[in-house]
Formats: sequence, C-alpha cells, structure tokens
Amino acid sequence: MSESGCDPGYIIKKLKQTYKVEPSEFLALEVWYKTRDPFKVLIATILTQNTTDKGAKRAYEELEREVGVTPDKLSSAEIDKIKNCIKSIGLYNNKAKIIKTVSTLIMEQYGGDLENLLDLDQIESRQRLVELPGIGKKTADVVMLTCKGYRVFPVDTHILRVSERLGIKGGYDKVSEFWKESLGSDLLEAHLILITHGRKTCKAINPKCNSCSINDCCRYYAGLRRS
Repeated sequence: MSESGCDPGYIIKKLKQTYKVEPSEFLALEVWYKTRDPFKVLIATILTQNTTDKGAKRAYEELEREVGVTPDKLSSAEIDKIKNCIKSIGLYNNKAKIIKTVSTLIMEQYGGDLENLLDLDQIESRQRLVELPGIGKKTADVVMLTCKGYRVFPVDTHILRVSERLGIKGGYDKVSEFWKESLGSDLLEAHLILITHGRKTCKAINPKCNSCSINDCCRYYAGLRRS
C-alpha cells in the first residue's frame, strides 16, 4: 500500500484504463521495437537525459543518418561530428563525449556487442552499466527493462513527482524499490503509464487534479481539497 491507502496495482489498473502507451512518445521503446538493438537503445536513452523524447528523437535520427549508431562507427567518429549531429539538444557537448567514450569501451571490453554485457546476471549487468561514463541508475534500468525485461524499475522526474503526490516518498532507490516490489510482471508498461500520467495530467505546474483518474488515491489532491 502507498501512504494514500490505495493498492499500487489498483493505481496502475486505473491509469491503464485512462491512457494508451504510444511507443512514438518514448524514444528508447520506439528504437527497441524498430531495431531490437540494445546499443541503439542505450544511445537513445543517453540522448533523452534532461531532454524531451521529441527533441532527443531528432538528434538520434541525425546521428544515425550522418554517423551510424553502432559502437564501431561512433567510437571512430570525430567528436565534433557527433556534437554537430546532436547539437539541437541540451548538454550536447557532454553527451557527445559520453557517447564516444562508451562506444569505445564497448568495443574494447565487450567486442562491440552490448549483449555480452546484458547476458550477465542482472546484478552484474547493472553494475557494469553504471560503471560506464555518464550511465546512471535510470539509464541502466531503462536499457535493462526495455531490452531484457529484468526486474528493475526506472524512475524519472515524472515518476518521482507522481509517487510523491501519492504519498510514496524517497529518492530514486526507495521509489524504484516500492514499485518493483508492489507490482507484478509487467513493469515496463507500469513505468511508461506512470510517465504518461505525469506528462499529461500530474504535471509539475497546474496539474489537472479534478480530472485525474486516481485522485481518490492522491494525498496532494486531498490536501488541496482541505485547503
């Protein structure tokens, strides 16, 4: 139970009745469906860091067109060419360096195949992913959940906000653990549904509380009604 008293399964069920997950709204998911290539998903996820999926998609497509999103092509590409491809998004200088370095390490340590890392057990796979430069917990968890279905639960700013308003407080690890332990097998759909809810209804500014399908579970909404 969340502090709101609602069962997490009930919350996700209500949100599934409210929204339809559109792969085109999630770059990592769209890339996975189109390519089944974990490395491309990793690069797509790096591009979405602190950037909208829409903006990251333009950068990804430019990078694919001009360089090619493979470890060998990105590791051998000039850093300025990578920067030029992704300059439309925030932090592009830093992301270009991360992309080139990560690509080089995957070539050197995993034979150019990210599957060799992901085929390790879940704990070791995650540890090795977060050891790569610029790869934090969320990026690692997105790749592991999307590509391998591992029992991890990525948490972004939308999920943190939605969770806190529901009474599920804490940082990344606590919120991730709550949803992972509270839900059944389809963690990917739950992850995407919560993000969709955060984007479309439970917004940071001017949330649409009155029309929210789970406002009966929301401590934030209850506080508004009392005030």
